[in-house]
Amino acid sequence: MAQDASMRGRVIAGAVFAVAFALSITAVGVFHPAVLEHYSDSPDSVGITQWAERATADEVVRWWTGTWIQADSYYYRPLSSHLFYLQYRLFGWNFQGHVFISWLIHGAITLCVYLLALRLLPGSRRIARWTAMLAAVLFNLRLTPEGPHWPVAPVSFAVVAWWPAQTDQTSLLFSLLAILALDRWLQGEDRRGLFKAALLWVIALLFKEMAVILPAIAGLLALHRHGLPALRPMREFQRDAETTRAPGSAWVIVAPSLAFALGFLVFRSALIPHGWGMEPQPLSFYPRKMLFLLASRPYTLLVSYQAWLPVAAVFITTLLYLWVRLPKRPSVVWLIMAIIIGSGLLAELVSGNFALVTIPTQLGALGTLTLLALGLAVLAHVREPWPWILLGMALVIHLPLLWVWGPHYFYWPAAFWAFFNAGLWHYVFLRADAGTLRWPQRDRSGDSPDELDSLSKRLYK
Repeated sequence: MAQDASMRGRVIAGAVFAVAFALSITAVGVFHPAVLEHYSDSPDSVGITQWAERATADEVVRWWTGTWIQADSYYYRPLSSHLFYLQYRLFGWNFQGHVFISWLIHGAITLCVYLLALRLLPGSRRIARWTAMLAAVLFNLRLTPEGPHWPVAPVSFAVVAWWPAQTDQTSLLFSLLAILALDRWLQGEDRRGLFKAALLWVIALLFKEMAVILPAIAGLLALHRHGLPALRPMREFQRDAETTRAPGSAWVIVAPSLAFALGFLVFRSALIPHGWGMEPQPLSFYPRKMLFLLASRPYTLLVSYQAWLPVAAVFITTLLYLWVRLPKRPSVVWLIMAIIIGSGLLAELVSGNFALVTIPTQLGALGTLTLLALGLAVLAHVREPWPWILLGMALVIHLPLLWVWGPHYFYWPAAFWAFFNAGLWHYVFLRADAGTLRWPQRDRSGDSPDELDSLSKRLYK
């Protein structure tokens, strides 16, 4: 009992840290007058408030059967319309009140990111608490990509400061709650979890259609929990629904939810014939857009900075990899000295300026490329399925972004990239805790232990 109480206390402490970090890093957008003034002239902020100001009782009802509150933009978002109307009734043209609501919603979303990461990451609960907190931090620090007239800033800051993005926030909040409820059902912790997840998903859809991608995430979650048996025919689930690795569970979730999502899109197009949505594009458009969505940041760094950066990033990654894997590691002081001197020499040899290693913007770019290279190096070693499933979630979540533009659309991907990136760190920490991070030392007979088998036995027995 005492141990359980201690564990709950640590989980709560992690949750408090996650929410406090989220609120502190985005607080400037709520309380700084210059930031509030900058976003107060937004056409969407002004337009939504004007429509709310002149809304009649008939128009409030019409939001359920036609375009949303901003009638000159063709979307079906009835719950977002009512949320904005309620905020106008409370705060009027005082946009700080609207931003304050965005701030609180962001704190709730960060809490969900922490709790979901805690459930998704396997192995040691002690390590999972730390990496779940890391997921919350990464969610709040992820930058927007380079785009047309977009300032590069943390996505969380931009979404909180620009309160019309509450559509993205609320749809993400209820989607994360739906995933948490679904995971409890998949784990056998809540027999009504599937119904709760479906209800929460419908609420998310009525806030913003971004939630239409959730069936794909749910299928990957079933695969994460039940493994390959989740992909077996649906009819087998009905005969064997109580097992912890229920066969066919992915289809039980995906088939009806996908049918409902398609029905929702048809219903939406019937209510709003000219509604903005998935417009056909030339085939060459899609790979270019995916490249922008997934690789715009590293690509921008590669073309904007001098050639020494990628060379130095590969050099530092190699040093760190060798140092971590060596059975007998030299002092970390030697590692740091090698990184500093080697990076300076590469800057001199490749770009002709040793002092580049002292410029903060160059160092920031070098750190970003190095982390990317380290992530790829770790991913190359992953044999367990769960990190790949987290990567699949992060990739799938970009599909609705193929037809839209705007920095606020990257709020959803920021959450799922946080799960994946924290998962890579979690994988490394698990291997370190299991003693299989370093290369094994061979005994005199030349034999060495199978480190992958050793790790699997210790973590998944």
